[in-house]
Amino acid sequence: MTSLTSTIAHLAPAETRDCAAAVTDRLDPAWRPDEWDPALRLFRGSIDNPATAVSPCLVAACPRHVDSANPRRCKQCLAERNRRGRPIDFDDTHVPKLLEHRRAPDGGPGVFNLATLEHTTADEIIFGLQQRDNAGIGLIPSSVKRIVSSIPPGCESLLDIPPDIHAGLPQPAKSLLRALVSHAKRAYLDHTHDDPTIPDVWESALIGLQAAPNRHYASIDGTIDFRTITQKWLREIAKEYGRAVRPPTSVLHRTVNAAAIASNALSQRPNGDQPQRLSMGDMSAIVAQITMMTNQTGSRLSLSHRRAVLGWWRRLIDFARQAGLMDEVPGTFALDPRHHRIDLVATAEDEIGRAIPEHVIAQMDAHLPMLGTYTAYDSGGWRPADFATMYQAVYAILRDTGRRPNEVTSLHRACLQSVDGRPTLIYDNHKRRRLGRRLPIGEATAAIIRTWQQHRDSLPAIPGCEEWLFPTPGSRNRPRRGHLQSAHFTNRAFRSWIEQMPRLDDDHLDTIGQMAEFEKSRITPYGLRHAYAQRHADAGTPVDVLRELMDHRSVDTTMGYYKIGLNRKRAAAELISRLAVNRDGAPAGFSSVLAYERESVAVPFGNCTEPSNVTAGGGHCPIRFQCAGCGFYRPDPSYIPAIEQHISQLRTDRETAIAADAATWVVDNLNSQIDAFSATVTTMKQLLDAMPDDQRVPVEAAARELRKARQSAAFIPLSSLSGKGGTQ
Repeated sequence: MTSLTSTIAHLAPAETRDCAAAVTDRLDPAWRPDEWDPALRLFRGSIDNPATAVSPCLVAACPRHVDSANPRRCKQCLAERNRRGRPIDFDDTHVPKLLEHRRAPDGGPGVFNLATLEHTTADEIIFGLQQRDNAGIGLIPSSVKRIVSSIPPGCESLLDIPPDIHAGLPQPAKSLLRALVSHAKRAYLDHTHDDPTIPDVWESALIGLQAAPNRHYASIDGTIDFRTITQKWLREIAKEYGRAVRPPTSVLHRTVNAAAIASNALSQRPNGDQPQRLSMGDMSAIVAQITMMTNQTGSRLSLSHRRAVLGWWRRLIDFARQAGLMDEVPGTFALDPRHHRIDLVATAEDEIGRAIPEHVIAQMDAHLPMLGTYTAYDSGGWRPADFATMYQAVYAILRDTGRRPNEVTSLHRACLQSVDGRPTLIYDNHKRRRLGRRLPIGEATAAIIRTWQQHRDSLPAIPGCEEWLFPTPGSRNRPRRGHLQSAHFTNRAFRSWIEQMPRLDDDHLDTIGQMAEFEKSRITPYGLRHAYAQRHADAGTPVDVLRELMDHRSVDTTMGYYKIGLNRKRAAAELISRLAVNRDGAPAGFSSVLAYERESVAVPFGNCTEPSNVTAGGGHCPIRFQCAGCGFYRPDPSYIPAIEQHISQLRTDRETAIAADAATWVVDNLNSQIDAFSATVTTMKQLLDAMPDDQRVPVEAAARELRKARQSAAFIPLSSLSGKGGTQ
């Protein structure tokens, strides 16, 4: 750790005295007048100040205080309660015996004394606490007390505290000490006008950047190491990005990481260290490096991760161009959206994505009352049961709507509206910055939201949280402000819930014939979004409709949910091919999967075995797709929804023809098609109904697989037909 002496060693004696007084001169003399006595250097925490972690004992007749932001029992009352077997009415009936004129040797709860410290050290502590007050961070007197007791006698500054003292403190006191040291360092650097962004390694605490986009306080931990970027010109661009844009520390870390990956790619190019000679080929090499990124086990990183890295790199380059930092770099060294993109690359054929299977979701629902019971935390009049109810509502909305976690945790209180008589969820798509999006939802989901809204209205109001459906729980040393963060729900409530659940069963047997266990590590809140999409894809929802439901910009993203593995497709075809019928409903199954795929072609309402049409891939129907009247028609149960939809359309056409006073033969033709197709559907449904459950269920599952495979293969974006590119 940098000492105060080394920080100001280059200054003259008079300047040294001025620097040592830099913190003292910045102290607020009116800070916490009811708690802090600057003359005695004594702090007595008040139970009336919500920003101070000191509370009355839970025992009604006890006058003692405890070091806690939330009420709990003092040590004496806790010991007595345990001795008496923890009676339920203890807090209301116990009258403690108090010894008069007796005080704790350290001043008691909520008290700390800085009179034993050197003046500069004491001023640094108070200055840091004042800065934390300005940031809305609560004060924990017990942590200050631990720090004071660990400081060696004669220590002239917090910057001179030996590192082993940090290691010996409990975590709350350790974090507080790091923050106090950081504030002192920043004060001295401001006084000496030293720039902490000149070196290639930045101390996060000295830069003053926001910790993360959703954490509105300065970062106090870690470093930002630009040395991973080997090209000096690129390293300086990344550093200037940090200075000029001043992004949150987490964003700067990701940007530097993207630049380091680009740097590694350029190091393998002949002109990588000569910016004036770079070309599009060098940029292509960088994109290729990002595309092939792997984890420590050698597995390819997720598509979303690689796309995110490319996004950080793109934003850095855009900044450099706009800021004039790449004037000497040829304009051909640029990202071309037509060529420099990371598309979905074919991986294992049977990869099913990150969707949580429906049978696992059903088991999670059965354990829903456990969600949110991982803590006894209460705040602002909200009890642990209230937070548990809130978390359970968040989960149910995630499950039913398929929204991203941060889209649900940031819902406004008035997020539920009625549009055309149907409940509609109003949410913000933060990822694409598209606000006020609308999603039709079911009545059951709307009821969950209304129930939570009513419960929310019955709870004490929290200043700074009024507009949000799910307010932040806050923390023990920070007042509640804003909405619940998705990271809090994911990393605390949701993950604790999953880990506390008993074993979850998968849908297949293991090697010894027992039901296999589903890996809990595969369960994430985002997996509920994938499950929602997969649910619609399996049900045959048209891809353009699902794109709207998922709020995707590109249909290519939505198409990923319609892809199935070749092995699964072949197994489905093997089961279904034997159940094909002819136009009269008589069995006409294929002898094998090979015959099914070689001798027939999929057309809108069934398979066709007419040779010329098979050769043309279904584009040469001799009788214009009047399939039900053709001897080559071979439908199977996977086509039932398509046939039923076609029957509905034929009936609409018939009514239109009658209203238009069409010729009798036109109406008769439509009637004949309706009757023929209806007979085909009736025959196949009777065939399925006659099957025992252990046979029918696999057939229905295979039919869904084949419908999804056909939809994926047949879908052509409208932009391709019109010759117009681009996405919405």
